[in-house]
Amino acid sequence: MKLLHALILLAAFLCIVWGPAVVIARRLRRRGDDSAMRALRFVLPAQLIVVLCLAVGAELLEAANPAALLVVVVAATSALGALALMLVAAWRRMRRR
Repeated sequence: MKLLHALILLAAFLCIVWGPAVVIARRLRRRGDDSAMRALRFVLPAQLIVVLCLAVGAELLEAANPAALLVVVVAATSALGALALMLVAAWRRMRRR
């Protein structure tokens, strides 16, 4: 039962971290811009690495409330990943012109 809980928490974590970036990439793809989908292969692992590095850093610095800090890190990384995909798509559009 503990393994099932761990898998559910892992799936929820990945959905929260990667969800906005994937949604942005799918919206841009529906508009005819595939550059964001190609950039996903770089953005998704980068998001995971950033979250893990910041979580370990907070643990090493002995933060006062590491759980709250982890929530902020996950939310910020999720938003920055979506923003990065939008910037990649805008840059490619400008480059095509």
